[in-house]
Amino acid sequence: MAQIRLSEREVEHLRDDFSGTVITPDDQAYDEARKVWNGDIDRSPRVIAFCANTKDVQTALAFGRRSGLQIAVRSGGHSLAGHSVVDDGLVIDLRRLNQVSVDPEARRAVVGGGAIWSEVDGATVPHGLAVTGGHVTHTGVAALVLGGGVGHLMRGFGLSSDNLISAELVTADGQLREASASKNDDLFWAIRGGGGNFGIATRLEFQLHPIGETVFGGLLFYAPEQGPDLMRVYNQFAKSTPDEVTTILAYLAAPPAPFVPEQYHFKPGYAVVVVSPDQEVAENAVKPLRDFGPLFEMLAPMPYPFVQSLFDESLAPGTKVYWKSHYFAEYSDDVIAAIHANTAKMPAGPSQMINLQMGGAVARVPDDATAFAGRSAGFLGMFSGIWEEADERDAAVAWSKGFADSLAPLSLGGTYPNLAGEESEERLIASYGREKYARLARIKTKYDPDNVFRLNQNIVPAH
Repeated sequence: MAQIRLSEREVEHLRDDFSGTVITPDDQAYDEARKVWNGDIDRSPRVIAFCANTKDVQTALAFGRRSGLQIAVRSGGHSLAGHSVVDDGLVIDLRRLNQVSVDPEARRAVVGGGAIWSEVDGATVPHGLAVTGGHVTHTGVAALVLGGGVGHLMRGFGLSSDNLISAELVTADGQLREASASKNDDLFWAIRGGGGNFGIATRLEFQLHPIGETVFGGLLFYAPEQGPDLMRVYNQFAKSTPDEVTTILAYLAAPPAPFVPEQYHFKPGYAVVVVSPDQEVAENAVKPLRDFGPLFEMLAPMPYPFVQSLFDESLAPGTKVYWKSHYFAEYSDDVIAAIHANTAKMPAGPSQMINLQMGGAVARVPDDATAFAGRSAGFLGMFSGIWEEADERDAAVAWSKGFADSLAPLSLGGTYPNLAGEESEERLIASYGREKYARLARIKTKYDPDNVFRLNQNIVPAH
């Protein structure tokens, strides 16, 4: 593709119409501004527009369309494939639209499209309220919600998107539209799981849920050789887990944390992460896991924001990662064998497998109520190859790909869009199902017929 000619005068016209900050490669702040969460992504946009308000979003979008630049939208910058930054294009950066306001009596929060989850929790938790957020505190709220929104509280409170009351989006024609059950309901259906295909979310309104000063959370850690038997115990445990309890089965290196006995620091093993707003229910539920004999555990009442940060250090901004994911129904013998064979091959260092327990409130929402696909899954498996030095990349990527390939025949097909790399249309159709994908494509055609918003898990307009 030929490089688009863009004069300094055109950029200056954008600056003149803009309340925020426009950054180009000549600016001192450029290299920091173009960084995204995945440290493996190194792209050089022509223009980065830090929007100060919704009008700036509209102005930047109009500039991008007029100039012919490819447009990337950034909220938290967590796209695994690096969709929040683009070579030689325009980044519409929402990070300054991060205001959060809470109505404690109505149990509602209004959140700017550039907020991250630590900012939401920081505003809601002091009121004894919360909504399902991501698994690290620096994840962008808007992108997580548009893709569905899995998190530590989802089995009790539902997905983040299940708690979305309304949203304001700037659509491809530059119009500001409200999406809710009563306004543009087709758009409202699509943005709850269909990703960033339909517009730029500048405001989101959530239903909040009561939460105590502390939640019951933490993990139990097991030796690698305990894996197959642990997974059989865990499979039975998951079938009867109360909705108030959400868990993760992981394989990772034990951190050098104070609660980890020194002899296990940096040693790999299986871990079960437990989060519940109800300590008594959780204590009773995890008894089979405790009885199985972990090497150590750290389960205790703790503030919810602390629980939200449990993975922050291991998945810090700048983490170099390649990630694959699958939905699967249960820990069958074949799944257990595949998982255990692949965890044994995990490269030394920070790579990890993280399998989220689904079900509960997530599964009780009718599948056709929102665009989100995966409500019938028992688990969402994620295989993240992580490296620190360049010469470790190939092994980490190969491990992630090999893990995913071995589980593919045992999976339910498709994947969760927020945890996907560059996916083919066939893979997306498998994720949503043909009927739901066709519906999304029709809505895409209505609101973005020219596929302006194509840097995402792209749903092609139905022309």
